[in-house]
Amino acid sequence: MMKRRGLWMPLLCMLSAAVVADDYVSLAGGPFHSSLRFGNGDKAVFVAGYQLMSRPVREAEFLAFVETHPQWRRDRIPALFADAGYLAHWPGPLTPRSEALDFPVTGVSWFAADAYCRAQGARLPSWLEWEFAAAARLMPVTMLTVAGGF
Repeated sequence: MMKRRGLWMPLLCMLSAAVVADDYVSLAGGPFHSSLRFGNGDKAVFVAGYQLMSRPVREAEFLAFVETHPQWRRDRIPALFADAGYLAHWPGPLTPRSEALDFPVTGVSWFAADAYCRAQGARLPSWLEWEFAAAARLMPVTMLTVAGGF
């Protein structure tokens, strides 16, 4: 397993198009020319409609998640699911910096982000869904900015 630090992008979850929830923006989907090649040359790929969070998950929300799912606490998570940088900016396993509770959570692993989304009845977006959302220009650019290695 490759060791990486930080969070690739702020944690956002997505819901199926059938669910309507606050803090989510609907993307209708449709044909899309991805920057990735899918073995179909320059043909458009189809992206099904979905809902993506309109804002990053906040540290306070992630704290609530690790309080109710203690296996994702910094002091309990297996090394297979997170490296030494996992929530390393928190002074303690259940104590994020108080001044940062309203800030986007960073320093989580893909596995923890996936578990968080699943606990919300959602899932992480695929690369194609991220790219489609970025091209749709529905969210502030800062929400899609790379924030370090994942």
